[in-house]
Amino acid sequence: MKSRNAAQDRKNEMRERKMAEVLFGAREVFFRCGYEGATVDAIAAEGKVSKATMYSYFPTKEQLFLSVVESECGRLAEEILRPLSAGPEPRAQLEKLALRMIDLVLDETYIRLLRTCIGATEMLPEVGEVYFRAGPKRARELISKVLERLSREGALEIDNPPRVADHFIHLCVSGLLMPRLLAVQRTVERDKHAADAVTAFLRLYGSGHRVEL
Repeated sequence: MKSRNAAQDRKNEMRERKMAEVLFGAREVFFRCGYEGATVDAIAAEGKVSKATMYSYFPTKEQLFLSVVESECGRLAEEILRPLSAGPEPRAQLEKLALRMIDLVLDETYIRLLRTCIGATEMLPEVGEVYFRAGPKRARELISKVLERLSREGALEIDNPPRVADHFIHLCVSGLLMPRLLAVQRTVERDKHAADAVTAFLRLYGSGHRVEL
């Protein structure tokens, strides 16, 4: 019984390793060539697997691409989704969140992924939903929870945490995302950008500092 279980474990490990190799090869080819330009032959060669092996895990190029997007979004979201300690003052917590969003936009892999997804949407419209569900939606949910907690503690005045989370995210990446997507070289003072974003956010939603627009 033990030997059979051990054999199954080895089989599962090998399957996971091969799948990782396929995803790695696909990631590199999709980033380099785009969805439309990527070929099955190039993906198999990059991942050092046979086409038969690749098809055994992902029967179509569409499924493989969507799996790459989901995998990369999940990996990139890990930093943003790390729990915040409740100890620091509200502004410090918000600045930590802002820095996580800024660092994501400054991450070259994230920009390559986003460019590739944008380029693929015309031929594969569902990629937008996969990208949003695996990445931005999860970040929005975490930030919503943080803002809701800060509101309960009296530091913020908000009535719709998800909507306010969107405002927070946009303030954090404002002036950064478009230049990064278009490869426009800009010097980014990340700490100052985070502090300015939080200052603007608190002017709108900080307790006792609401601005009527």
